[in-house]
Amino acid sequence: MQHTTKTYDVRSGRNQYHLIPYIGNKSGFAHIFDELVPDDAGSGDIIDVFGGSGAFAIYCSFRFGSRQVTYNDNNPVMVNFMECVRDGPSDLMERYEEHRARSDNKYFLEVRKSDISGGLEGAGRFLYLAKNAFSGKIRFNGSGRFNAPMRKGAGCPKLDKERLLDISHSIRHMKITNRPFESWGRTRNAFMYLDPPYMNNTNAHYNMVPSTESFAKFVHAITPHNRVMISEQNEPADIGIPECYAVYRVRLRRSLQYVTQSDSREIVAINYEPDGHRAAAG
Repeated sequence: MQHTTKTYDVRSGRNQYHLIPYIGNKSGFAHIFDELVPDDAGSGDIIDVFGGSGAFAIYCSFRFGSRQVTYNDNNPVMVNFMECVRDGPSDLMERYEEHRARSDNKYFLEVRKSDISGGLEGAGRFLYLAKNAFSGKIRFNGSGRFNAPMRKGAGCPKLDKERLLDISHSIRHMKITNRPFESWGRTRNAFMYLDPPYMNNTNAHYNMVPSTESFAKFVHAITPHNRVMISEQNEPADIGIPECYAVYRVRLRRSLQYVTQSDSREIVAINYEPDGHRAAAG
């Protein structure tokens, strides 16, 4: 395994790829993607296997067009939300404004008890909860229920409607799927991005966290047949990343997992040369 000498800095901030606040949101990694995602990635399928906030799938849709891009997540709440962003942004914004007009602590708790997984109404409720969750903690319990508390000391934020419409337009042809990550194990000749919920995480910020064993098995299955990029908090050896991957360090100039740290770190690992050619399996 090649540990490169290059370290990237990532700071907090919002750009055209930022849709909702989300723990581990990769919208701040755009400059890293600019350098490490090859220019010909859009000539084949691009699969964001652990879609989450959608930042990588959105980035690729802006850069390559969305016809070859797949956003996948095993959380039906996120899948329904992304479908509504793609297919009905104006209606989604209207639902958000209805919630915003009624917003207070009691109303937030009422919405949190409601169904957020189905259709436009569910997506509108989820967007309201996401924008008002404490410290951007879009968090689900083991039963898949949103369980983050409400943000304090501020009113319900306005939507950046122009950004939402731009994102909707950019992903208009994107495929959106709701599949377990293991089901992508037979994928061939694609560019696959893996940003799993942080494994070995003790802060209970995620549900449906893969085991390190199942993740390692999956990575070993797809590595010989695809170009793969992995973002993770753990060291490569701790999550079974094969030796053929080059590992880049990422220094986060923001708190990681909402624990205040001055020098939080992640890794980005790729199994191809930066010019896009797949490396030999190790």
